[in-house]
Amino acid sequence: MQATQKGFILALTTFIMWGVFPVFFKFIQGISATEVLAHRIIWSSVILFIVLIVTKKLTSLKRIAKIKKVILTLAITGILIASNWGIFIYAINQNEILATSLGYFINPLFSILLGAIILKEELSWALKLSIFIVFIAIGIQIYALGKLPFISIMLPLSFALYGLLRKRLGVRTFEGLFIETMILSPFALIYLIYLSLVSSSEFGLNFNGIMLFLSGFITILPLLTFNASTKYLKLSTIGFLQYISPTLSMLIAVFVYNEILDLYKIISFVLIWISLAIAAISNLRRKNVTK
Repeated sequence: MQATQKGFILALTTFIMWGVFPVFFKFIQGISATEVLAHRIIWSSVILFIVLIVTKKLTSLKRIAKIKKVILTLAITGILIASNWGIFIYAINQNEILATSLGYFINPLFSILLGAIILKEELSWALKLSIFIVFIAIGIQIYALGKLPFISIMLPLSFALYGLLRKRLGVRTFEGLFIETMILSPFALIYLIYLSLVSSSEFGLNFNGIMLFLSGFITILPLLTFNASTKYLKLSTIGFLQYISPTLSMLIAVFVYNEILDLYKIISFVLIWISLAIAAISNLRRKNVTK
């Protein structure tokens, strides 16, 4: 198998897994989002520790742990990624898979916007137009809902901020995520002990217990395949493939869980797709010019 084919299969597997995430969390919809999040943090930390041992990266982990500024930043990014996970789980519990799909379609453009605001990256007219169209789509959602579309805004915003800080930090994926989850694990553990003491815990030797444990596994597995795919594929290719995830989530929301795709949501999705197409075409043209 050629390297490109291998990379494509790995990337495709990654984005399909991320796209069907809602199905997994639907199985434990009856458990509070905070309890699921606490387990996801703890079990992700455990599995990441095993990954770091197997890949022999504990030495680099020790080196990172000695730099206070890095640890402080990872504490902040840990809160951001935990917020992202928590909002996603909450959205599934509230039957708002479409809102998560819209949020993840918006995510790349939010990242571009933050890059322009914080890193002073120059935006082409096409990217400015794309971002403007996104805000029109958000405005339509505000009009339809009568309030801010919290899930569709906070999901991409939290992840875009997370990506921005991690990019500037330069710490590798697994070492960084392990430290992030390790910092948050004591708080998650205290919360789970509290639930146990008041007899509100859903964790045990049962279906719910297995699924809560697997929440860590399904968090790390796509990261492993994604990390492997980046070794064989161009980032531009991965950039196009990433839209498989929110597309799958949208289809699952409508055809599996019967969420209503009303006119306002259709208009919002169409506008987002138009903005993404404009950004993608602009990016391709810019690359062709620089060749």
